[in-house]
Amino acid sequence: MSLPTLLNISAFLLYSITFLLAIQAFDNDVLLEFKPHENEDLHHIKIHSTTRDIYIGAYNSLYRLSKDFDIIANVSTCSTDDDDNINKILEIDYDHERLITCGGGNNGRCERRSLMDLTFDGSDIKDGIVSKLSAVGIIAPGVLGDGIDDKEHFIKRNVLYVSSGHTSLDPVEYSNMYINARRRLDTDQLFVFPNTDFNAIAPSYNNIIQFQSAFAYEEYSYFVAFRPNDTDNLHSRLSRVCQDNSFHTFSEIYIRCVDNNVDYNLVQDMSVGPVGAELATSLGLQAGDNVLYGVFSKGDGSGVATGQSALCIYKWNDIEDAFFKALNGCINVHNYAHTLDYADINEDDDHDAYCPQTLGFDAAIVESLMCPPNDARQLYRRYSQGTYTEAAVSDALLTVNDKILTSVTTAIEENQTIAFIGTDNGQLIMAELTNKTSSRVYETVTIDTGQEVRSDTFIDETSNYIIALTAKKLVKLQVANCSQFITCDECIRPGKLDADPYCGWCTLHKKCTRFKECQQSPWLPSNSAQCVEISSVQPPFIPQTFENISISLTVEQLPSLKINQNYNCKFGDFQSSAIKNGETLTCNSPPLSHVPQIPTSQYVILSVHSSVTDVDFVSTDFTFFDCSAITFCSECVTSFTCDWCVYDNKCTHNASTLCTANDKIIFNGNAASPPNGFQGQGSCPQIYQPNEELIHANIQKEVRIPIMNLPNATKVNSYECELEIEAQTVRIPASVDESNANITCSQYTYDYTAKDKQEVNAYIKVFWNDNEIDNAYQVTLYKCSVQRPDCSRCYSMNTTRSGLDCVWCTGDQCSYSPFCSSIVNECPLPVIIQTHPISVATVTTQPEPDFTEVIELFGTDFGQMMSDIDNIMIDNKECVTVADGFNIALQSVKCKAPVFDSVSQRDVIITVQGKTSAPVVILYQNPLISELSPRFGIQAGGTTLTFSGSNLNTGNDVMVSIDGSECYVTSINENQMICTTSNYTTSGAEVAVTVTFGNAVRDGLTFNYTTNPTVTDFQPNKGIQAGGQNIRVTGTNFQYVQKATMLLNSVSAENICIILSNEEMDCESPPADLSTSGCRSRRQTDRTVLPLTFSFDGFVLTLSGDFGFSVYPNPIYYPFDNMSYYGETVVDGIYRYDKDIDEFIKLIGSDINLASDIEDVEVFIGSVKCTVNSITRTVVIVEVPDKEPNPVDGEDHPIVKIQHGNINVTFGPIEYSSKIQVEIIIVVCSVIGVAILLFLIILLIHRRRIKQYDKENKKVYVEMERIQEEVQEEAQSAFADLTVYLTDLTADDFQGIVMPFVTHKQYVCNMMFNGFEHIPDSQNKDSENITKRLQQLSELLLNKSFLLTFIKMLDSNSKVTVKEKCNIASLLVVEFLIEDKMDYFTEVLEELLIDNIDYCVSSHKAKQVLARTDSVTAKLLSNWIALSMYNCLKDYAGHPLYVLYHALKLRIEMGPVDAITGRATYSLNLDDCLQSDERPQVITLNAIQNSDSGEFQKVKVLSCDSISQVKEKILDTLYKNDPYTDRPKVQHLDLSWRHGRGGHLILSDIDATSQRNGQLIKLNTIGDLIPKAVADNGCTVALVKKQTVANADIDLNVVSPATATPAAGAASKFAFDNAALEPDNGAISMKSLEESGMKHYHLTLDNVGRSDPKRKSLFNMHRNAKRDIKEIKFLRAMATKEAIKEYVDEMFNTIFWASSSQPPIPPSVKYLFDLFDQEAKKQGVDDLTLTTWKNNSVPSKFWVQVIKHPEYIFDIKQTGPIMGTLSIISRTFIESCSPKKIQLTKESEVNRLLYTKEMPHYRSLVDNFYKKVQTAEFQRASFVQELHNSGKNFRDIFSRTSTLEHLFTYLKDHTDKLTSLLQQDEGYETQRNLRQLRSVFAEPNEESSTSQNSKNPYVH
Repeated sequence: MSLPTLLNISAFLLYSITFLLAIQAFDNDVLLEFKPHENEDLHHIKIHSTTRDIYIGAYNSLYRLSKDFDIIANVSTCSTDDDDNINKILEIDYDHERLITCGGGNNGRCERRSLMDLTFDGSDIKDGIVSKLSAVGIIAPGVLGDGIDDKEHFIKRNVLYVSSGHTSLDPVEYSNMYINARRRLDTDQLFVFPNTDFNAIAPSYNNIIQFQSAFAYEEYSYFVAFRPNDTDNLHSRLSRVCQDNSFHTFSEIYIRCVDNNVDYNLVQDMSVGPVGAELATSLGLQAGDNVLYGVFSKGDGSGVATGQSALCIYKWNDIEDAFFKALNGCINVHNYAHTLDYADINEDDDHDAYCPQTLGFDAAIVESLMCPPNDARQLYRRYSQGTYTEAAVSDALLTVNDKILTSVTTAIEENQTIAFIGTDNGQLIMAELTNKTSSRVYETVTIDTGQEVRSDTFIDETSNYIIALTAKKLVKLQVANCSQFITCDECIRPGKLDADPYCGWCTLHKKCTRFKECQQSPWLPSNSAQCVEISSVQPPFIPQTFENISISLTVEQLPSLKINQNYNCKFGDFQSSAIKNGETLTCNSPPLSHVPQIPTSQYVILSVHSSVTDVDFVSTDFTFFDCSAITFCSECVTSFTCDWCVYDNKCTHNASTLCTANDKIIFNGNAASPPNGFQGQGSCPQIYQPNEELIHANIQKEVRIPIMNLPNATKVNSYECELEIEAQTVRIPASVDESNANITCSQYTYDYTAKDKQEVNAYIKVFWNDNEIDNAYQVTLYKCSVQRPDCSRCYSMNTTRSGLDCVWCTGDQCSYSPFCSSIVNECPLPVIIQTHPISVATVTTQPEPDFTEVIELFGTDFGQMMSDIDNIMIDNKECVTVADGFNIALQSVKCKAPVFDSVSQRDVIITVQGKTSAPVVILYQNPLISELSPRFGIQAGGTTLTFSGSNLNTGNDVMVSIDGSECYVTSINENQMICTTSNYTTSGAEVAVTVTFGNAVRDGLTFNYTTNPTVTDFQPNKGIQAGGQNIRVTGTNFQYVQKATMLLNSVSAENICIILSNEEMDCESPPADLSTSGCRSRRQTDRTVLPLTFSFDGFVLTLSGDFGFSVYPNPIYYPFDNMSYYGETVVDGIYRYDKDIDEFIKLIGSDINLASDIEDVEVFIGSVKCTVNSITRTVVIVEVPDKEPNPVDGEDHPIVKIQHGNINVTFGPIEYSSKIQVEIIIVVCSVIGVAILLFLIILLIHRRRIKQYDKENKKVYVEMERIQEEVQEEAQSAFADLTVYLTDLTADDFQGIVMPFVTHKQYVCNMMFNGFEHIPDSQNKDSENITKRLQQLSELLLNKSFLLTFIKMLDSNSKVTVKEKCNIASLLVVEFLIEDKMDYFTEVLEELLIDNIDYCVSSHKAKQVLARTDSVTAKLLSNWIALSMYNCLKDYAGHPLYVLYHALKLRIEMGPVDAITGRATYSLNLDDCLQSDERPQVITLNAIQNSDSGEFQKVKVLSCDSISQVKEKILDTLYKNDPYTDRPKVQHLDLSWRHGRGGHLILSDIDATSQRNGQLIKLNTIGDLIPKAVADNGCTVALVKKQTVANADIDLNVVSPATATPAAGAASKFAFDNAALEPDNGAISMKSLEESGMKHYHLTLDNVGRSDPKRKSLFNMHRNAKRDIKEIKFLRAMATKEAIKEYVDEMFNTIFWASSSQPPIPPSVKYLFDLFDQEAKKQGVDDLTLTTWKNNSVPSKFWVQVIKHPEYIFDIKQTGPIMGTLSIISRTFIESCSPKKIQLTKESEVNRLLYTKEMPHYRSLVDNFYKKVQTAEFQRASFVQELHNSGKNFRDIFSRTSTLEHLFTYLKDHTDKLTSLLQQDEGYETQRNLRQLRSVFAEPNEESSTSQNSKNPYVH
């Protein structure tokens, strides 16, 4: 076989498979909202019945939208002569696939347009069809009268029915127009009707008819309107025409909706719909029967609807009866009242309304004439009508008084009738129609505030959504959001107004759903009387030591069971079978191993589990208690069923058996008839306290404590008292009195250390035999000297309560009487220490007031009460005391200072009980006011006034009054006083200013109140969200305003406005808070209009009406390090400015000029301000200084910065340069010289190589002969494998497998910290001690603004390695988990993702969103997904993955696996396939499991397996379901071969029998060491402890699950003393051989170095044995692929939610993909890019890692062959997600051909999965719960201190960079973050160098 032949084989294998590849289309999901162009109003919509496209008729335009609200086409409907075309009729002509539109403009014209692009199709048009007033139309069957078949039948076809009210205001003569008509839709006679009499009604006069809606039902076409009658009163009318005959059958009736005395006379909308069973019963109908629903309003008399509105229902029998009366009156009564008045022009005209003479027809004939067959010609009348008294009347079942009901549509949900009613203020009312006269509004949703909801409202074909239209918006809403109700009580609300009739409790699924979503479970509707709940548990609690106790549960609404269904009780995680009897379940409590270990008592969740849904659908709390943990008798006998053993001093649940014999037992208070009479808390030994015990400090005394129920004295050895004072305890000996009722604590000195406390409580406990008696005895310790500094306070009852025995003692102190040697009974002289104030004002006005001011005297010994004070004198005048002015505690008294008119110092004295104090001085002075500024201020107040003068701080009671209006004093000193004016009633007058100092008046100044300011305009009226732009405000009365600010949403600008004149001021726009809330989210527009508010000195002026301020998104600027925007002008982040060429520089951004002008933008280079030449949406053009500015702050180059409002952006450094020709020449010459030298060298090397190639070619031809033979032999073997092993895995291989999940901590380490150095320590709550700076760091990280700045700084810093970024990201996530901030983590991640998308899209790299993994954002997303998906893995997706791993392991171990290289025969990875001559035999070993019983397990091994591989397979069998970390390791064990009687031989990989060839040693195989004959007869082996020297001293103790004794942990469990403990890395340990220069191999020599000359010949010999041909290996890989195919498919089906029984899509996936959908829509990217974003998230960042590394999830051993195979599967997985077809060529890797056939199917799974996610309902509550569960799973794993310390280290390295970034933003929050950051890293000032700090490297 030649080499070309081999290449042809490869090419054939490639192209024979690649033709199967295909690509599935990706579909978009719907959006929620569509808005038209700014000046357009929407009027009508139609939804195509098959395409579901939406057609919208608007003001002057038409739209065609896709079902997901994307615009497909948009055209104008304006004509050249009419620019006011309001769409009146919009219908789809399915017969001709055209759109019919009629507009109030264009002369009332109807047109036919293309359904595709909405263009006019060139057909005939006809004017004068519809009016500007009103018009309705439908396409329905009808006869036009011009086509008759052979049997004289009119030809029936679909025609256009039009009804239009006409007036003289219409553009054509109204007499030439028709009120009601049906028109052709044929192409040749479009919109015409040849027989006018047959097909239309012409108006008889200028009729103002307001048509509201039209519909077809059965054989009639109906029109709804209101119009005046002959008395000009407006009434609602329903008219109809028979579709099978002429328009002469047209008839009209009155239709009335009433409620008591209110007649709702103006119909707004009507629609036909069915009734649910409950409403049908009330109406006397069958469920599903159709009725007519209508909404009406009460008119104001002029045709305008008022807010009084109602909903009515009409049975068709009532409608038919009214039409019968109209026709009967026309035929049999003949009066003008039954002739349609507006068609009655001339009774003699055959075209006008006509009723015959009385014909006397019976009812049957009249009924037959209502809609006669289409061959009937004699109709006996033309155009009948009913009278007002013959109206169809209905009582309202829903009324409102504050809005107009404008539309109605209905739906049926599980027997309930639900109405969706639109209103004129943009609301959608959802109401349940309970019976014919009542309803219940359960929800009101605001669709579009202030905009009328149009009558075109639809329920979609799935009954899941409602589509509603307003003038400015088309919206699509869910009809219900049941998932928002988490509990049954929230879902089921009988009798509550807000119960959603769509929702009910899906019992066995434990969730609120719609009926159709509840599978395999009973469904309780929202009006059910009872939720499913456990109403009773008997017994309600049991002791902790009890097990297998029968428990009975009574479950209300317990569903019945079917065959093979059952219920289980679950106590926590223990499951117990339950027996059902009615609504009672009986089950057993858990065994002791599953009872919680508790301190006293603890409840577990007792739930009922359904086998049908695998859900715990109802639960309650069940308590286990431990009486022995209770230490007090009183608590014991009042808890559970516990009793107290008095002498044993213990609590027990079974006193009769657990108390010592002859013990005194006190039975539980709930016990029935205790045998000894001792029961309850009153029988316990206990202290009681009849009176307060008072003891003065430092007193030694005995304390006698009364006690009840003391134990028998014979049982007591000793008593002790334990005294606790100020948290210090001491034991005191005690004794009992003869009555055994009192305990006396021995003499003890009672004292306390607190110097500022009058009293301290101490507590005494009593112990007998060291057993504590219940309760404690309280002693009150006190000190007389504390806070009683004078005699008055020592004796006063207010400061010294009775019983303290305090006296005033010699030495001027209050003491305890026994301590006082000389008691002073008479208090000393009073002393005045000071007066307050120290000065009062002189009075200079007449008449004089009674006093000048109230003053207060402070001192000592003022007496014990006010009556003790004789008088207070100031000089010779009395200072009269003030009632209630005496304060004994402070020893102060208030009095009214007398009036003096001269400035002087005067003496104050006080006399108490005849004792007079020494005098103190008070100053009488004259305050003078010399100046007031300003003299003008606004009427509303808020003006700050400044008074100048002298002695202004006189007194303590200074007030300012401006003509009775107070000016509030804010500060005062000797020479200046400041106050703020209040509101004044009038303006324009000069008023007096009065200042009072107490009662002393100073006046003579005036002030002018001016008119309040107004605002008339402000420009510009728009700005950016960040604020900071200059706004010029015009208005009136600005000049006297001191402080003006501008506010948006109550947020003010940082700087105040600058007043320019009385009419103008400049303000700074404030930042806008655009946060919104609501149950139903909507897309926000690019701009948001907010009301503007101004504050003028506190006077708030809110602008209304058209005064809105438009807020636009902030502009985005791209610094110089974004190379894609600046190209070659930026090198290494430096802008290279060539001053010889350029005059300007361009700064790139987006949305720059949306709301900004040049004046809003300032650019600085260094410290130099530059001139901004112009701005566009994406570019700021800046004029550069001629000379390069000097750098600042130590930079190498000047920095370019921009300030745009409050936004500050640093672009980076700029460098000036110019071209130097000489340097260019030198560079060019150097390059040419180097090129010539390289050419000469290459030429010499080439000639030498040619000679070598000639020699090699001769060897190739010899080699080809041998290759041909190898290919033939290998192909035969591979094809044999392909056919033999297709079904070699059976169900028995997977029986009983259990998934060994890793611990929560290991999962986090594997998924988040794999390969990282900095991993937080495990949590140790006892040692958690967060330092202040770490606490501050934590607070900083939980500040979103700071965190985003930190993350973006890391991502933009090229000096931070990828590993560091990822490590920091994982540490941040751990901090979020510890702080329980998964919601905060999600918010931050969302903002980072949006920023990443914005950056990539604006950089024209949209498909690179999340493509790279070298950012903090990418790692945060990866970690977020890993945490959110954990429960999904554990509960659902993990099982097929583990089964696949198990299948792979079994499959690979069926063939040879090289123990050294890890290569395997049956691997999917062709690069790691083993190319070996081995054809092994299967050997069955009997592995001993229990040496005592002789029990063994059969283990299949291969004859080529090494001894270590055999040990591994034995361990796999013996420890099948044990976690890998808990089982013994191969390197710790020896394999013992048991042969004959007592024969034992240790088998080893290397021993004396091993094959040796020089320095190469071949590993022993089981086939080498055990003869085939022995193996065929059954060979017994055992695993034993590893021996130091093999076979020297054999340990016969078998290692197996049955014999091994678990130790404290897995690490020590099998670490035997004589084991050569080596790392468990899966390779054979040959350390000693390697050190001696020996090399070892197993099945192949691939691992032997080829460069070693001593081994080269042997290697070549082995290599030549087989040729490594991947194309032949491909067939073996195909066999392996087929063997595991069903497990791979099942895994793919599970991941892509294609399994038959699948749970809901994880809310986290829905949330993330919805975010991508929204951003894709906003950014306008295509579907291919959107799919790429999704692929780069969950599939790439989670599933690929999980598939490739199952050991991250399961406690298993990962081997090289399994990992290689899983790598192929993971690559197949990610390629199946690719939105583009993978093109394979003959150069493609052969590995990629394996799954070519399956790829189309896998790709379809991906496409369907993405569609499922889009169509799934996002359930916010489930998402929040998932986040909570994710946080709960991993919250308590890591140490908070350790995590913050690691983050501290990282953050410290970047503090300077971060500080620099924060300094660029002068915002308040940013600056606060900066201060806190500096605080975190500041040198400690006050902390001492304690041992803790000295050991903490994070304290600097």
